[in-house]
Amino acid sequence: MNVPKAVATEWLCDLIDMVITAQSNEFQVRRIEREALAFLSKGRERPEICWLVLAFTAFLRGDRDECVRCSEAAQALARHDVTILTNVASLMCDLGEPRMAVNYARLLADTQRSDPTSRIKAARVFVTALHAEEAAAIMLAHDLNGTVAEGDAELPRDIEATAQIFLRCGVDAEQRLALLETAVEAIRSQGCMIRGSRLMIYDDTTRYELYVDETASQCGNVNFAIAEALTTTFDNAYPEVITFVCRPVGSLSALASRSALMEVVQ
Repeated sequence: MNVPKAVATEWLCDLIDMVITAQSNEFQVRRIEREALAFLSKGRERPEICWLVLAFTAFLRGDRDECVRCSEAAQALARHDVTILTNVASLMCDLGEPRMAVNYARLLADTQRSDPTSRIKAARVFVTALHAEEAAAIMLAHDLNGTVAEGDAELPRDIEATAQIFLRCGVDAEQRLALLETAVEAIRSQGCMIRGSRLMIYDDTTRYELYVDETASQCGNVNFAIAEALTTTFDNAYPEVITFVCRPVGSLSALASRSALMEVVQ
């Protein structure tokens, strides 16, 4: 017996809404998790959707390793599924795993070659994972700038602006990832789990915001740890090009554009 489409859609809608609004319902998350595990244990079909659901529940419970494991299981069972790839790529961005996000984005960009939506979603992931040049190359190669939805109207401009900032300053993607990963580890060393991320773009610089379940005051202490880790690890952390800051996860609720990275089962 297949997992009923309505059930899978309801699960994912509820979980994605919790991630986007940063308002988790622990009782509901546990219930969905139990039901998804029950489907898997009974050997029902569409296990990739159950694994995707479990990736979301693990994320909302704050279990980073389990989120990664379930995401990998879902993708292994549905290597070219747009829904799976879109969601796991987005989860890896929010989890502070940019290299995994880039890998999933590359797979997403290669799916359904006649549909520009997949590549546009991949471009969004690339920007958040500090691979703006790769995002720009996809948009240009497939002439996607004129195909973005109304809600994504600023995406081509943001991609180009970010790529130009990094190009002018000579900070390549590997250097950027190393800086981001150092900031992520500094946050985790303070006992915090990353619950979301976004890249802010200004005229000549960028700011990478990482969201945690802490108060604004506590985020100040975490920000000190980030700054110390960056200055200790690197001779030049390029603060004029990109800065990294920690913010309370509650401020994520205003970022409606995050929903563009996630989608439910069709």
